[in-house]
Amino acid sequence: MEKNQKEQIKKAVQDIISGKKVKVTITLDDRNFNIKPLPVLLWNKLVFLCQKLIVPSHIKNWLLRTTGMNVGHDACIPHYISFDPYFPELIYMGVGSLIGGVSSVWAHRLEGKKLTLGKVELKDKTMISGLVTLWPGAVVNSNSIVSLNSELDHEIPEGEIWEGRPAKCILKLTPEQIDKYFRKVDMDPKQYYKEFRKKVKAFQKDPNQSYLKIQYGGTRAGAGNDWWRARNVLRIFYNGIIIELAKLLPHSWFKTLLYRMIGVKLGKNVHIGKGVVFDHIYCDMIVLEDNVRVDDDCYFDGHEYTIAQTVFGRVRVKKGCHLKHHAFVRIGTTIGENTTIEPWSMAQREIPPNEVWGGVPAKFIRKKK
Repeated sequence: MEKNQKEQIKKAVQDIISGKKVKVTITLDDRNFNIKPLPVLLWNKLVFLCQKLIVPSHIKNWLLRTTGMNVGHDACIPHYISFDPYFPELIYMGVGSLIGGVSSVWAHRLEGKKLTLGKVELKDKTMISGLVTLWPGAVVNSNSIVSLNSELDHEIPEGEIWEGRPAKCILKLTPEQIDKYFRKVDMDPKQYYKEFRKKVKAFQKDPNQSYLKIQYGGTRAGAGNDWWRARNVLRIFYNGIIIELAKLLPHSWFKTLLYRMIGVKLGKNVHIGKGVVFDHIYCDMIVLEDNVRVDDDCYFDGHEYTIAQTVFGRVRVKKGCHLKHHAFVRIGTTIGENTTIEPWSMAQREIPPNEVWGGVPAKFIRKKK
């Protein structure tokens, strides 16, 4: 890399950090844009690889800060998040911010010889859903949400929900909606945790209850940081270890056995591909009936957190269904018999039998013959 190119990149980074610019595009002489010493880059890559399997915690946030990332108190960062190892100093996560699983955060973008650098900032009390890609220049202001499977590269005003690829505003939140998603209830935390345990135990015992929603009143900046209160922590880690092992395996009787060991309810002739993830906390609330086929890289959810809400739910996939690759099934979802969910779709709520559904969220496409 020529010195002039390296200095250009360094200056662009400093301009972004100082607030002079949010995004800078540079034309490179060659495609080597790394400006960090090799040991630093290797450390960043190691940290970002390991953190994908570390639960949200103060220790995880501290580890991320060692790369230069700006991580605020009680930022909630779950599994499978990808961060930019080349420019982590341009990534900012505010106090109580929340980012969903399988999301990616990139402070650089290389297209041909055009390198774009930019700040990626989640301000205090912001929420990013799962499967989201944030590019240079993505700034999410407080009390705003980026919806599932969206892509963002510019600034979102305060109090809005954005969705799509590229993301666009789909809703301006009312004060009541902001309270629902971002404001904790005003109550004694000890009393909140006592009531929380009672509600969770009742939910676990009642198979007819599809959802449990609890408005947060704990001691942390967001409900997601209290994930370990959802059930016995040893059980959560037991589930997680087996799920991470099983997702690496092709379909086999042994893989099926592993899932049954953690309580996933599987009927006869259920086929589960590689890379499939079941919820680590409540995998035992997921039912796949006879002759269900699940292709590679599908995801079954059993819990969701907003900053101010805890949500647990059951999932039932009925006989003969086919979930194509990268399908996402939200909590509380029932998919009717012989229905197909198309690739990269998000199934939610009640989906009728003998139909084809697709999209985010999934919508009716056609009846099956």
